[in-house]
Amino acid sequence: MKNYLFALIVCLFLIKAEYKAWSSISENRFKILPVKTNLSEGKEREIIALFEMNQRKIVQLTLRNGTRLESHKVNVPILIQCISGEGELLVPNNETIDVIKLEPGITVSLEPDILHEVVAKPAVSIMLIKFPEESK
Repeated sequence: MKNYLFALIVCLFLIKAEYKAWSSISENRFKILPVKTNLSEGKEREIIALFEMNQRKIVQLTLRNGTRLESHKVNVPILIQCISGEGELLVPNNETIDVIKLEPGITVSLEPDILHEVVAKPAVSIMLIKFPEESK
């Protein structure tokens, strides 16, 4: 009986130690990002950093009242995902401009150095994900 009790205590100790080790690893393996899906009142241009580590960066940009994110380009690949509202992504293409309607669920990938701008119609919230440059 003593051997059984001793084995049970050792087993419980090992399970607890293994769980503690696993839970500390999983805490460093992921982060839940607080994305806002409600376009309630706020500033005309609101930027919230959701995640930033090394060269990785994820932000949520909300534009209200027809606000425009002026034409610009980024030197790394980016992903633009519409979270809520409606807007337009304008991408110049030679003599024309490609107009991409932004609505929830629409995701657009842009290569580095592509000129683009975003216009709220009348309000839009997007998630911007910057990808790190490849190591050479």
